[in-house]
Amino acid sequence: MNENYISNQIAVYKNSKTLIEFQDKLKTASVESYAHIHADGERTEDGRKKHSLIGILMKDYSNGTGDKAVTVTANISPEEAKFILSRITAGFQEYTFQQEKIFGNPDEHGYAAVTKLRILRATRDNKGNERKMPWYVEVENGKGIPLKNAAGGTYMKPKSFVSTGKVYANLTDLDLFKLLSRVSSYVDSWELAVAPYLIKTAKQAITERQNAQGQTNAA
Repeated sequence: MNENYISNQIAVYKNSKTLIEFQDKLKTASVESYAHIHADGERTEDGRKKHSLIGILMKDYSNGTGDKAVTVTANISPEEAKFILSRITAGFQEYTFQQEKIFGNPDEHGYAAVTKLRILRATRDNKGNERKMPWYVEVENGKGIPLKNAAGGTYMKPKSFVSTGKVYANLTDLDLFKLLSRVSSYVDSWELAVAPYLIKTAKQAITERQNAQGQTNAA
């Protein structure tokens, strides 16, 4: 093991066939948007949008490890992670969270990267039998053709999706609670760690600009 390696893993669940890992991909807001604390689509110097996220990585070891394993990824916002956790603590018997994102620059064939995520709770299966592990988590990766809507947003052309991998897992209430509880605690700790410096820096910048404007107006 590389002693210099630092893992961004927040929480992990694994059994003999499947792994689910939640990762730290949180990013601070810019000084100009300091009160957001989390980056929320701000442009960086290279023109890319910066988002504060919680990464989800899933692996399927059914056919073996290494290159034989299926690996997929998706991202959710820290608020979405906390909201899903709240559905557990509130005791919801049925719940569904679905997300589909298409992003990045299209390839030579017009396809861009796509991630799909489903997190749901169901007390019974399709045959009406009671599910001992009511939570179902599924991540699917692939590609699709991006199109623009009238508002300037991007969506995927119907029937253009091509899957490159899908992994799913069934979990108990306690399994998912442990994962998301750790995520929620980490987000809270992260905010307490980064917010003081960000807020102080922004307030100083505001004061300096106000003083500079005051001096200009007085001249």
